[in-house]
Amino acid sequence: MLHGPGDLRLEEVPAPRPGPGEVVLRVDRALTCATDAKMLRRGSHPALPPPPAPFGHEAAGTVAAVGAGVRGVREGDAVVVANSAPCDRCRPCRRGRPGLCARLTYLSGAHAEMLRVPAPIVRRNTVPLPPGLDPALAAMTEPVACALRGAERLHTRPDDRVLVLGAGIQGLVITAALARRGCRVVACDPHPERRELARAFGADAALDAPRDPARLAAVREALGGGADVSVAAHAGAATIRQAFDLTARGGEMAVHGGPDPGVRLDLPAARLHYDEITVQASYHHTPATVRGALALIAEGSLPLARLLGPEIDLEEVPEVLRAGGPKRPVRPV
Repeated sequence: MLHGPGDLRLEEVPAPRPGPGEVVLRVDRALTCATDAKMLRRGSHPALPPPPAPFGHEAAGTVAAVGAGVRGVREGDAVVVANSAPCDRCRPCRRGRPGLCARLTYLSGAHAEMLRVPAPIVRRNTVPLPPGLDPALAAMTEPVACALRGAERLHTRPDDRVLVLGAGIQGLVITAALARRGCRVVACDPHPERRELARAFGADAALDAPRDPARLAAVREALGGGADVSVAAHAGAATIRQAFDLTARGGEMAVHGGPDPGVRLDLPAARLHYDEITVQASYHHTPATVRGALALIAEGSLPLARLLGPEIDLEEVPEVLRAGGPKRPVRPV
């Protein structure tokens, strides 16, 4: 339970019971993630209820109880749940932007033995697991879905020169998705092990982060002068500005990492205008990318298991989130 900034506690609470349209999962595996760490640091987030708030949002489990009126989901089913569901009725939903739904229903509480799933998510974003799929891998559906949504938003063509700044899970899956489109991806990250992973996910080149003139020149050379499409998969303002500066004339720059609320951008308006640079962004996922993500994970073509550290127990979650590092599967029982 999150009680405020930095205050995450393991507590005994009553076992949840499903209301109409809801189900309760026995959590088989949950995952820690950078968003969890951000929520812990801030003490709040649009996806969280007011504190004390149940915590965690990436989970796969087995249906333990079913509420009245639930269809298509039965006790004993192995499923993955997304951390939200759109209403399908508001203006953004009608315009094909369900990730921006004005009445998005969020899920929180995956770091627990049992998880109550709200009715809209049961109806719209609870998906059966393919037989034999490791629940720890299945729980990666939400972050993979966000990355697929980011790639979906990009206007790339085969043989485009693409720059991805940041080789965490978001940057790696975006790299894989764009490499599959025939793009030539240059991925940058300050960590050697992440650069190695970027190659495994399909990057043509994996370079150090362009933090000084020499590294900047090396990235620009690898891109043949500049990127047709650049992706800031890290939320820092400096990374976003680097992505903009490395975008070629007529190119597109996307903000994919989630910046802190106070982060502001200072971009040269003249270059924006005279070079016709498109600036866009992506947030969250859609029901379509949730299903695409699960299918991609089940396909087994990407080394996603290499992104997971050793399993931990529930009582270790606060310490692990404060320390940072790779995603960790959480073993509830």
